[in-house]
Amino acid sequence: MANHDRVNERYYGEINSEDSHEATRTRVHWMCRETTGKRILDVGCSQGITSILLGREGFRVTGVDLEEESIRYAQEELAKESKPVRNHVDFRMLDITQWKARTTFDTVLLGEVLEHFAHPETLLLQIHRLLGEEGTLIVTVPYGYHPFYDHKQTFYASNLAMCLLPYFEVLKLEVHHKYLCCVARKHQKIQLDVKPPLNQVLDWMKLDHTHFEEVEQQHLRSMKQRKKALDSAVDQLKRLRRQENEEG
Repeated sequence: MANHDRVNERYYGEINSEDSHEATRTRVHWMCRETTGKRILDVGCSQGITSILLGREGFRVTGVDLEEESIRYAQEELAKESKPVRNHVDFRMLDITQWKARTTFDTVLLGEVLEHFAHPETLLLQIHRLLGEEGTLIVTVPYGYHPFYDHKQTFYASNLAMCLLPYFEVLKLEVHHKYLCCVARKHQKIQLDVKPPLNQVLDWMKLDHTHFEEVEQQHLRSMKQRKKALDSAVDQLKRLRRQENEEG
């Protein structure tokens, strides 16, 4: 079964909730702001919104995805754009791990891709090869547990950073709308035995602590609201039963 991520439709508010629309736009705009250089590779581009937005700003973008339906949708959306934008963006259906291109890119985007890999090193090795000197990697993944049949990884700040560290220097880790967002820079040489400094580990732990405390607070508020609604429903049921007994 294909994942069929409908990111363009969420971005434009055509499907799902207002919270989903805001989360999608925040994440996509964050990725665009963090993009550097001119040659961009958008891996797992889905319906193409991020590639097209960058194309409107003059970046030269190659968007790739495994799903034929997503690439077809992206190409149809691109066809609606002006000629300069169409000239800046190229969508291709291909398996990035098998791509033999010799072209290098200034920035590679991985928007909700890593969580679909049981062996992310396969992808990261290829991204390392495709990035130019001191190239930028931009990653977003669901933060914490998100139940979805094709999610093979659950990411928190520390294990995402440790996953990237042999190949990239982690420059920034942030959380936006339940997405963990990372900016990293290519290591010139792969360092499989790299160890993060203690202060960096403590920063990752603090990030997790802050955001999961917020999650717990939201959960407690939700539980209180549900208990209040349940108590109200029970009281109403008792009143109805008393009324039936009095009438009977």
